Amino acid sequence: MSTIKDIAKHAGVSVATVSYVLNNNRYVSPEKKERVLAAIRELNYAPNAAARGLRAGESRTIGLIVSDISNPFYPDLAKACEDEAQKHGYAVHMINTNDQPERMRQAVAQAREGKIDGLIVTSALAADRELLQSLLERNFPLVLAHRRLEGLDADLVESDNFEGGLMAARHMLRLGHRRIAFMSGVAGSPISELRAAGYRQAMKEAGIDVPPEWVLSGEARYAASYERMLGYADMPPGERPTAVINMSDIGAMGVLDAAADRGLRVPGDVAVMGFDDLFLAAFRSVRLTTVRIPRYELGRQATELLLDRISDANRDIRRVVLPVELIVRGTCGGERA
Repeated sequence: MSTIKDIAKHAGVSVATVSYVLNNNRYVSPEKKERVLAAIRELNYAPNAAARGLRAGESRTIGLIVSDISNPFYPDLAKACEDEAQKHGYAVHMINTNDQPERMRQAVAQAREGKIDGLIVTSALAADRELLQSLLERNFPLVLAHRRLEGLDADLVESDNFEGGLMAARHMLRLGHRRIAFMSGVAGSPISELRAAGYRQAMKEAGIDVPPEWVLSGEARYAASYERMLGYADMPPGERPTAVINMSDIGAMGVLDAAADRGLRVPGDVAVMGFDDLFLAAFRSVRLTTVRIPRYELGRQATELLLDRISDANRDIRRVVLPVELIVRGTCGGERA
């Protein structure tokens, strides 16, 4: 691996000159600068960003907090963060919390210790408000992405989750369903609350009262959603829901499998819908109707906001709401995608 001394020797300049070019902190004549840059290209030199950051009092690293790294929702979002960060010379350090408060505290400790220059939080819960507020009071760059947190004055990028719940329920109603269940997500998740509110609004517009057993938590996970659907499937045919909206595509897969294990036809006996539009939703063996969440754009805009906040700590707070889209496939009937 080439070193700064190798670059200097190859370009016929001093080590100090190479350092000036790399850090862009002193004037270097155009001719010498071009020789240094040519040497860097020819020797495939990769500057040590961490070392430069230590000298400058910054790490050139941003943190990305997610709730479940095994969830296929996050790769597109994380890739967008990394793509955008790399354009500006930053690395991304991912932190998986599993929605556990202790792991969130550990991530915040890294921020306080200066190991990262800013933080994108995709998994904020109400229990995290005080912790994240402590960072904002220190003027630490922080952006909420995907999950909002009421009462926290921070930059935010989110999808239109209320509209997603509204359009999902309205679609089921247009198909003639009246007994429509909504499987919510993690307790305290603003996303779950907003989507459930949209669902309830659509049901109210249709003049349908929602009994408590129609809104149960599937935790946006396969196993919990599978168990909830078994409970619905075992209800008398005249009482069980004829349509189920799940908080996530992963949870919807659990609903589909439980329906199959109880001998229910999809969409004949029960229509099923998810959220996210993960790659598996389009599999020919699945063809899941879902609400598409713009995951890559969530990550890209969150990183853009964070880097802007790092460069200008005093600018006004910005909040971005991204549109969602209904993707109609086979699990509700009326397939179009």
